[in-house]
Amino acid sequence: MINSSSDTPSRAGRPTARRAPTRRPSAALLVTALVGGLMSAATAPPASAADLAGDFDSTAVGTVPSGWSVTGASGDVTVQDVPGTVDRGLQLRDTSSTSSVTARASFGSTAATVVAGFRLRAAQTSATVGVHLDGTAGHSVTVALGADGQLYTYDGATRVDLGAYTADRWYDIRVVADPSTDTADVYVDGSRRARRLAFRTATASLGALQADVSASSTGTAWLDDVRTGTESGPQGWPYLGQVGPRPALQIGTSQLLVGAETLDRDYTSYPAFSPYLGKLGATGVRLQGGWAKTEKTKGVYDWTWLDKIVDDARAQGLKPWIQLSYGNGIYTGGGDSGLGGQLPSSAEALAAWDAWVRAMVNRYKDRVTEWEVWNEPNLAGIPVADYTDFYVRTATLVRAAEPGAVVFGQEAGIDVTYAQNFLTLLSQQGKSDLLGGVSYHPYNADPDDAWTYQQVAKLRALVDQYAPGAVVRQGENGAPSTAGSFGALGDTDWTELSQSKWLLRRVLNDLGRGISTSVFSISDLNYPGKVNTKGLLRTGTDKSVRYAKPSFYAVQALASVFDSTLAPLPGYHWSAAPATALTVQAFANRTSGRQVVAVWAATGKPTESTTSTATDLTFTGGDFADPVYVDLRTGAIYDVPDAGWSAQNGTYTFRGVPVYDSPVLIADRSTVKF
Repeated sequence: MINSSSDTPSRAGRPTARRAPTRRPSAALLVTALVGGLMSAATAPPASAADLAGDFDSTAVGTVPSGWSVTGASGDVTVQDVPGTVDRGLQLRDTSSTSSVTARASFGSTAATVVAGFRLRAAQTSATVGVHLDGTAGHSVTVALGADGQLYTYDGATRVDLGAYTADRWYDIRVVADPSTDTADVYVDGSRRARRLAFRTATASLGALQADVSASSTGTAWLDDVRTGTESGPQGWPYLGQVGPRPALQIGTSQLLVGAETLDRDYTSYPAFSPYLGKLGATGVRLQGGWAKTEKTKGVYDWTWLDKIVDDARAQGLKPWIQLSYGNGIYTGGGDSGLGGQLPSSAEALAAWDAWVRAMVNRYKDRVTEWEVWNEPNLAGIPVADYTDFYVRTATLVRAAEPGAVVFGQEAGIDVTYAQNFLTLLSQQGKSDLLGGVSYHPYNADPDDAWTYQQVAKLRALVDQYAPGAVVRQGENGAPSTAGSFGALGDTDWTELSQSKWLLRRVLNDLGRGISTSVFSISDLNYPGKVNTKGLLRTGTDKSVRYAKPSFYAVQALASVFDSTLAPLPGYHWSAAPATALTVQAFANRTSGRQVVAVWAATGKPTESTTSTATDLTFTGGDFADPVYVDLRTGAIYDVPDAGWSAQNGTYTFRGVPVYDSPVLIADRSTVKF
């Protein structure tokens, strides 16, 4: 743990003095180990940070993208189609062993934390290809593909290897660099590979991104999906680092699931997103069983595709939740095999459905304990009586094969009337004992919408009345990351920023009410001719992952903090000055009692601004020994200075807390993983 101290206040006493975080000494520039050289060519007009958000897809082949300056006397630096892919990237081709090729873009000098993302690919493992964040004195942070086949970075002057890399493969890189501490964290393919690395050259500000192939080697590399942005923390509150990601295997149990839907229709690619799945930290995954994909010839089942998914997800620490849903067109009256599909209706189709369900459950009952019957029957216009009969039919088969199985009923939105009729009919048939849970899909642009949670409370009350002990789960809900996305909420404008805020707010609203909740979805969904951009991972038209969106890292930080060791604190007492519309969700560690309090401005649909308001927060019945401030969206952790808080008789006051429309935490340091 970084900068931890035993000089902490008693649980109800006044805070005592604590050491300020130590600024890491910067190392001298290791001249002989530099990847590439400093730019000597004329600098192009500076580009703003927003201008560095680009994928080069709209740049003409053979040209230099706007805002970039290049040197290429020993080769060339131009936008080119990447062989064997559907990508277009900035190609750096070096044909000389005595000079380098470079590409450089300025985003303006900033003392704020810089978050940079890019994809990097090399055609060989025998050239040194580097990407750098630069201050006024040179390279401050470097990530490189080495001539020795190793991906590496630096801790000051010391090279730090991050593992072997492969030629002709994209690497999704993220760098979080903080000039106030001269330190950086490096992420590769969604995993943090290095933390609190000292800058190669100390700097008070960062201002440019440079890519190059070194002077001593020849080769070809591509750069793509370059994104830079700045994040500012509380003024005068020392930066401590980033929330430490924890994979699902390390977390163990939580209330957080992630959606991996539509694999049954091949709208996403499991091999593409699998490397990110366990790294997210969700401990459950929703899958669709795919009758039509498994049984393409009557009576013949090919489980190969689903075996791989179930086994891999479990190996990564995720508990599969499989939906028994959608029909099969090889049977007359077999029902529809897509969104809004109707139930199987003919005797032959229903007998085939029964056989598939039996075979499915028998095959996976040692690996899967949770099942769900059909997808959004009310949205498809399926009469509730028909759905109830179908649920009873299917759940009876599941329980016969797996007596301990938890079987969920399901609906789109939160249709209390449909749910009540379903539960009533189930009770009249004497089959309420078959119901292990009910899931719902409450899409709303405002993640704090009061009506939504009023309906959830009504649903909870009905389930408690008719099937006491059954789970109520939010089973599918997400927000797009682009305007014009296919699917729910696609009729309004969204960006990667507003998507991140929305997901954090919605998940914390659920967790704060003790609701098991799923994030939809791990990957963008590529429907025929249209894309649903609710994924945490941006994909190409070939369904390959381009990069982890900011929402991936935001949910990853949330998953790291909000595991099963925390319990919600309903009815938590708080006040704020100035008095504004805030949402507060509080939690406590089940063992120590130390607290985590999430706060955000209730703005309706999230805005595209990160401007915060200094707010005084008072928590009655608080429990903090050593508080820190966490911006979940960025993962940044800051120390709350002694002057910034006080405690007396269980009432804690925090002064000047930056609050905006994305969740920030006041958390005891013991509850946050660095």
